[in-house]
Amino acid sequence: MEDSLRDLVNEAKAYSDGVANRIAKYTREFILSPECITNNEFILSSLTWDSISYASEQEIDKIPDNKRGVYAFSICHPSTILPPHGYVLYIGIAGRDSKRSLRERYKDYLQNSHIRKRPKIYFMIGTWSEVLRFFFAPVEENVSSNELKTLEKQLNTMLLPPLSQMDLVAEIKEMRRAFT
Repeated sequence: MEDSLRDLVNEAKAYSDGVANRIAKYTREFILSPECITNNEFILSSLTWDSISYASEQEIDKIPDNKRGVYAFSICHPSTILPPHGYVLYIGIAGRDSKRSLRERYKDYLQNSHIRKRPKIYFMIGTWSEVLRFFFAPVEENVSSNELKTLEKQLNTMLLPPLSQMDLVAEIKEMRRAFT
């Protein structure tokens, strides 16, 4: 092969490898099951969701410091050009067997020592922090810890977020393990 052609092939290969690596870094598998998404059997009749930009010091007061609840991390970027969109990466609860508030739980995700222990969460924050939103829905005091755990499991089973692995209905957890 001629040197200039070899150079061109090597250059094209390097470009191709670079593009593949760049795209692979952001690739996550989302399971979008209409059966799961349209399942409306929830332990609570409704939730009122709100959100803040991740790591926004100006908005932290929007998160209740006296309420437990459910939260989600989602990739979304409000825009006057883009259609409304969001990619839920993780769903969790604040107040699992405790009275910890949504704000206290959120602050855990601002501490390097806390998130470093969880590689997937650490990757999520390091990769998408600029477009990451923290959604939260407080629950009333009369919602028990068991009901809150059930709600978390129901939401995770419905949306199957790629970074939520444990809190799923057993049957779905087994099916998911078989394919991921």
